[in-house]
Amino acid sequence: MALPSIARRHGTKKVVIIRHEGTEDEARTEVEAMIQAESGFFDVTTPIYEGDVVEIPDPRGGIDRRLAAEVHVNDYGSKELHHTQVKWGKAPAARTAPVRRLSIEHLHPEVISAASDLFADGHYSSAVYEAFKSIEVRVRQLTGIDKSGAALMGDAFGGKEPRLSVATAPGRSGVDEQEGFLSLFRGSMLAVRNPKAHELAKDDDPRHALEYLGLASLLHRRLDSAASSRS
Repeated sequence: MALPSIARRHGTKKVVIIRHEGTEDEARTEVEAMIQAESGFFDVTTPIYEGDVVEIPDPRGGIDRRLAAEVHVNDYGSKELHHTQVKWGKAPAARTAPVRRLSIEHLHPEVISAASDLFADGHYSSAVYEAFKSIEVRVRQLTGIDKSGAALMGDAFGGKEPRLSVATAPGRSGVDEQEGFLSLFRGSMLAVRNPKAHELAKDDDPRHALEYLGLASLLHRRLDSAASSRS
């Protein structure tokens, strides 16, 4: 990095430039810079623009955030003098990228079919409920067992010869795997599918809901392998 001579004399530190913070296009770039109280000095080719946020290690601990309020690119005269000077402003509070619409996530098609419209409209608890309800419906269709909830899952995945085998390993490992997924399927009915419990995913918490939907997607993929082994 060709920083100006003043920067080389006084030392530099690694900082992180954040562009488009809090959006799906967020990009982070680690560079060397000389940091002063009112401004910072960067290599003339550094991709820093007005509105970017710069994260700087605080010698007292933690991270100091500053806004690139003014950016002046100085590329005149000798190359030794070429540099970019940034004048600091007060950085906004850190923002996280929004949750993407479920329709573009790589979740299981059954989850997307059951829950994507509700999720996109902000009805997160209902989206979770419908996703786990779709698991119950699918297990009933695959097995023909006329039960619901945890009882259905116990009959479908339990016993020495389970109706639906989701184990991928042979021997004792496979037995443990089957028992583990039996617990997951039963637990999902008791803790999430139950209409009283599905309120765990509040309608103001899309990330929490997406975590539940990820579990539903995993269980549906295990049902895919179980269905394949039966055919």
